[in-house]
Amino acid sequence: MDEQVTKKTSLPSSIPRSLFTLLVLMTVLLLILNLRNIKYDKYSISGSDSKWRSYPTPKFYPTMGQKVKTRKTPGRHKLVQCGYQNQSFTPEERSEKTFLMKMIEWPKPPNPVVPFLKSSDPSHVHFVILNSAKTFYVGDQLQVMLRMFDFEGHPKQYGGDYLQGRIHTPALKAGSAGTVIDNQNGFYYINFNLSWPGKVEVSVSLVHPSEGIQALERLRKERPDRVYFKSTFKYGGTSETTVCNLCLPQTKPLCNFTDLRTGEPWFCYKPKKLPCSARINHSKGGYEKGLLIGEESRYFQSEVNIKKPLLSSAIGYITVESSPRAATVLRECVRGKPMLSPSGFYYKDQWTSTTCNIRRFDTPARITYCLRRKIVYLFGDSTIRQWFEYLTEFVPGLKMFDLGNPKNIGPHLAVDLENNIMVEFHPHGPPIRFNTVSSQDMHYIANELDEIKGGKNTVIAITLWSHFSTFPVEVYIRRLQNIRRSILQLLGRSPDTVIVIKTANVQALPQDVSLYNSDWYSYQLDLVLRKMFTGINVAFVDAWEMTIAHYLPHELHPQQVIIKNEIDVFLSYVCPFEKG
Repeated sequence: MDEQVTKKTSLPSSIPRSLFTLLVLMTVLLLILNLRNIKYDKYSISGSDSKWRSYPTPKFYPTMGQKVKTRKTPGRHKLVQCGYQNQSFTPEERSEKTFLMKMIEWPKPPNPVVPFLKSSDPSHVHFVILNSAKTFYVGDQLQVMLRMFDFEGHPKQYGGDYLQGRIHTPALKAGSAGTVIDNQNGFYYINFNLSWPGKVEVSVSLVHPSEGIQALERLRKERPDRVYFKSTFKYGGTSETTVCNLCLPQTKPLCNFTDLRTGEPWFCYKPKKLPCSARINHSKGGYEKGLLIGEESRYFQSEVNIKKPLLSSAIGYITVESSPRAATVLRECVRGKPMLSPSGFYYKDQWTSTTCNIRRFDTPARITYCLRRKIVYLFGDSTIRQWFEYLTEFVPGLKMFDLGNPKNIGPHLAVDLENNIMVEFHPHGPPIRFNTVSSQDMHYIANELDEIKGGKNTVIAITLWSHFSTFPVEVYIRRLQNIRRSILQLLGRSPDTVIVIKTANVQALPQDVSLYNSDWYSYQLDLVLRKMFTGINVAFVDAWEMTIAHYLPHELHPQQVIIKNEIDVFLSYVCPFEKG
């Protein structure tokens, strides 16, 4: 055996030993250079490139000579596996993710391809107000039954349509959202709580037919890169801009900007000349077009089957009498309580909660008195930046401290030195569709929370939803798990800290927006948000129902009267008791 090995490893007589040694050294040198190329050029991490040694190469990106796994999508689009797919989860986190994905499963049509004429037609809907002959009183429940038909006039035999319903009395500026029950056979029931007397009208809209939702689900799964982002890299006189995303097509060299603390993945194509550490900003790149196939585009027609009213207020109404029963006395707003549905209603343009007493902060003095000696952190997207804008415009003593950041982006800071108040707004980390935000100003909410001391004079409000609509729900779940972990740690060390979660809100849905910011996407994320933060000591501002219930048209950024009511709910948890 030893003799055979010796024969196999001995040098051929025709090759000098010095030449063989030289060949070995050259081979080793080439191997070292290739390894350095992989570590520092093809997969560089944010910050100093030398930090790469402390962070493992992502499993879903290739090493030298390894083939890239791709999946085919419409339009011959190839997409490498997304970063979120290889994140590590604890057994509890995996179990929660499975439960949440099961919770938001949506009914599907019996066939994967449904002709447009067989899809839901709002103009053919039949509806009945149940028990319409009875006398209704404040505190009763109203139920409406709907039956959907297709464009040929045939009754639908399956469910899955996404409906929104509300009752309202325009003369009283009163309104409340309804709860939709899908029988999955073409019949739907919408339940409403009757909270004020008078003529109450019923409005129900078809937001998306079930067939359109199948297209939305397909896009969310197959084209999570349909909104893309960019970053500029700059050093000295050289500047380069590349595309960034959670999921990136093709096989160009990448910069890995995965967050070292939370594990949140993010990637950019590597500049040709500059290192990854030269990144200076993040911005919205644009939207991929031509995503729909076959008849899918016919399911997204603004005047046909997107947010199309189903009921006419002229016939869909009842008269409600004042209740002979004594009115329920509401207590102060306390954190940690579950959110009910409906969570409240408008009356004379003021939001009234069904669970606690909403105080009215109608004057700058009331808000100032509530926030005296407090630090307020607002984390999230532009819908919570609206809170910052409202407070700084309505309260004269709260002065903006110019940080040199664009108004619509941030971060922003405002202070009232006389009353020792500080209010900060911070945008959440990627993905976020802002025009241009400095890389140094873009942080993950979980990391920000870990740096906050907390206490009774610390107030935190968080919202997170709109910018996650185009990505798989698992991405959103992971982000919330990180934030919730940091919240629990903060409350563990400072239980008096006030933390408020603002839910998603509905918005206008023309075709070109619905493929990216559909109310259905937001609704699913909102269900996940509510479930994940139930049972911990936080409060909720139900912006979802507050925007459905109001008479104003739906907008991504609600008008000031709605923002004012959101602030009233928010501050009712910060200052639940009358003082002085």
